[in-house]
Amino acid sequence: MAEKYNTREERRKQGQTQKKEQNKSPKKPTNMLKRIFLILVTFGIIGLVAGGAAMAYFISDAPELDDKLLKDPVTSKILDENGKLLAEIGKENRDYVNYEDIPDLVEEAFLATEDSRFYEHHGVDFLRLGSAVIANVKNGFGSEGASTLTQQVIKRSYLTPDKTIKRKVQEMWLSIQLERKYTKEEIFEMYVNKIFFANRANGILTASQTYYGKDLNELKLNEAAMLVGLPQSPSRYDPYKYPERAKERRDIVLHLMNKHG
Repeated sequence: MAEKYNTREERRKQGQTQKKEQNKSPKKPTNMLKRIFLILVTFGIIGLVAGGAAMAYFISDAPELDDKLLKDPVTSKILDENGKLLAEIGKENRDYVNYEDIPDLVEEAFLATEDSRFYEHHGVDFLRLGSAVIANVKNGFGSEGASTLTQQVIKRSYLTPDKTIKRKVQEMWLSIQLERKYTKEEIFEMYVNKIFFANRANGILTASQTYYGKDLNELKLNEAAMLVGLPQSPSRYDPYKYPERAKERRDIVLHLMNKHG
């Protein structure tokens, strides 16, 4: 009987030991997951701190907003006593146009093509930026841009066209500052007068006169779309040299105008 009792007792103890081991075993992966989670959180915090420090450094090194650089010089025209043009003086061929003289057709073409949410964001379109970040991760840095019209004004006024993280951070920071200081209409006016359209045409009014011999309010839909398509790559879409490319780009602008209503 004692031997049988001892055997039962041993079995009972053995069963208890197995239960303890079974209870302990699931805790091992749980503890491992906790450690991995804590490590990831730690690295995340370090990354945020380092990223914040880098951004603060980039911003501290950004140029100051200078009102004089926001409006580019226009061409000086010398006329005779009858108003006939004798000569034009200036480094760049540019005629300035005020916002109130820009037709809705021209503005809508620019917004549909370059920045459809221009009147909704505050200098940086974070929704558009998010999709661009994903595209850049997949296809390489600089593969897709998310610059707003405000950012393009900043880039053309103060910064180099280099595609670096430092320049992009400064561009975003200065764009937010610009939107605090100026109205949307003023910024749009700066933009359309700054951009280059090839063939020595700087600004939308000069481009309209260069390519069509018209003022802006005389442009037809297809003509406005042709002009608006040029700034993305003026030399590539030059309608004099590459009419087919220019037509394809014009059709893209028309498609985007239709897409955005």
